[in-house]
Amino acid sequence: MPIERVGRDTASGRNLFVAEAEAPSDLATQIGQVGSEFVCLVAWDSRTAGVTEISELACRLLEAGAVYVCTWGPDCERVHDIVDEERDARNTAETAVVMTTWHSGESLADAIWFALNSAVPDDAYLDGCRATVGISIGAPNWAAEMRSAFADPGRFTAGHPEAE
Repeated sequence: MPIERVGRDTASGRNLFVAEAEAPSDLATQIGQVGSEFVCLVAWDSRTAGVTEISELACRLLEAGAVYVCTWGPDCERVHDIVDEERDARNTAETAVVMTTWHSGESLADAIWFALNSAVPDDAYLDGCRATVGISIGAPNWAAEMRSAFADPGRFTAGHPEAE
């Protein structure tokens, strides 16, 4: 399924996209369509994925412009760590830091809320970050939850316990 623009977050000024894929390799051409630096939430049960598969996904995200990567789902800590390894291999003393977080033990709604409200890129990327991308790998129901939240981020955020 192609990446889909589903909304705009007026609070952050970011366009909101959802990409749904059966496997990480299905995202090869989709992510580049965002057209700017972006915050990314990856929802994936990666327990059976190999290091190479995760590394390739991390490289695709970083090359496409991910400046903040949030990971969620079973084994998301490992995905996070591999994204960090790929990021660190690319960084030089002159480059800003691509931020990463993992959200194990949280609901997907909590991870979505974080990506929309708390994932603030490094100052060097702040002005250029014009999108938030939710990626669901192998779980259409997770993509549907992201689509629903991204379609009306104001309502989603207001209804979340963190908003109180």
